[in-house]
Amino acid sequence: MTQLDVKAIPQVAMDFMNDDHQEAVEIMNQVRTALVSGTNEEIGTSLKAFFTHNKEHFAREEEQMVRFNFPPYSCHKGEHDRVLAELDREIDQWEADSDREKLGAYLNDTVVNWFLNHINTMDTVTAMFINQHAS
Repeated sequence: MTQLDVKAIPQVAMDFMNDDHQEAVEIMNQVRTALVSGTNEEIGTSLKAFFTHNKEHFAREEEQMVRFNFPPYSCHKGEHDRVLAELDREIDQWEADSDREKLGAYLNDTVVNWFLNHINTMDTVTAMFINQHAS
């Protein structure tokens, strides 16, 4: 399973978002490494760390969206809520069946594609808006 290249992650106009995205990739790579050569416990621990990181990252973004009265806040927050609920279900599924192939497919096919698309669309627009209104 190939690792995501942190340098390939799109950059947005807010440093805190870029830092959070980089950390998300690093944790995702830990999950992916554990899927190949780690124990089920290591997979579960890194998967939960990925969930926690994203929950905290989304909260930081949402706080800034509220602070600067970002008009499509509810749409962006709704996407965060949807993804966290989906990831939570995948963690529950992992704990029930420890299916490495299924979890790997979810990470590779769903999470990576969503992550890149989300940065290129919602996060880019959000960061530009916040950056313009913060200065």
